Amino acid sequence: MRIAQIMLARGFGGGERLFVDLCRSLAARGHAVLAIGRSESEALDLLADGPLERLRVRCRGPWDPLCRRAIARALARFEPDIVQTHLARASALGGGAARAACIPTIANLHNRIDLKYYRAIDLLVPTTADLECYLGAAGVQPARIERIPNFSAVAPVARVRRPRGAGGVVKALGRFVHGKGFDVLLAAAAARGASFTVEIGGDGRERAALAALSDRLGIAGRVAFPGWIDDVAAFLADADLFVLPSRDEAFGIVVLEAMARGVPIVATRVSGPLEVLDDESAVLVEPDDADALAAAIRSALDDPQAAQARARQALATFLARYTDDIVVGRYLTAYRRLAPGRRR
Repeated sequence: MRIAQIMLARGFGGGERLFVDLCRSLAARGHAVLAIGRSESEALDLLADGPLERLRVRCRGPWDPLCRRAIARALARFEPDIVQTHLARASALGGGAARAACIPTIANLHNRIDLKYYRAIDLLVPTTADLECYLGAAGVQPARIERIPNFSAVAPVARVRRPRGAGGVVKALGRFVHGKGFDVLLAAAAARGASFTVEIGGDGRERAALAALSDRLGIAGRVAFPGWIDDVAAFLADADLFVLPSRDEAFGIVVLEAMARGVPIVATRVSGPLEVLDDESAVLVEPDDADALAAAIRSALDDPQAAQARARQALATFLARYTDDIVVGRYLTAYRRLAPGRRR
């Protein structure tokens, strides 16, 4: 198939991660892929060495007529069988350009969105049951909805190793914004009796504030901020525990990455992790509660055998539902249903 993927958001997060991994996976399967992104797109930078075509466009907002025109020209030249958009700007501009050219469209949804940006989209793909219910309550017809989860391209481990215990290494990963709850993780690390070290990979506008908080809490010697992580598998290789302390999380691809690498998980009870994890595969706590998070981390590290058993269950869940082959296969099925025989 000939497939155009469009992502016009700034920065890099879970939505951009899916865009990159999906483009790579489709191209690796022999499909012709056109990846369209903003002029300053970090996601397109990561696709520089792939067997696909990239196009950078200027985008000043979800109604930018010049951007829509540039996308329309690219689609006319590339002649895709289908167009997939990611997030609001791409769906408004790319979806409109595709509809004008009578090209079927599919949009992956990463959070509760304003549906006015998705009027031109033929099939809406929520990643969770919560998002699927949101679309139904908003009046979207069931024929326009198909739930497909995110996936991780991180290679799964063959065997789950046993964590080291109380003095182990706790790792987290994500954008440094309030919703990710990394300040709560630092407060948990400062709890009485805590001896574990913390590494938080990523970057963002709260980096300086988090570093300052670790100083104020007196734990700077046990906390590291290694910056943006390109090789997630290497980052997680020596982790004894992965913590997702989010106040809100639409899905959390980082959870899939930890599951694939066999790292025991502590996560908050918010919609994204609850779509993927349960009490058999992780320790789950209420969000924004440093004391509860500290107790959960201590419990997980103090019982390495139980932590290892949960990690095995999480790995089995990943292999059954969230691998590249399974999820990309579902996208390809949806593409072919939307665009049967469009080309030769």
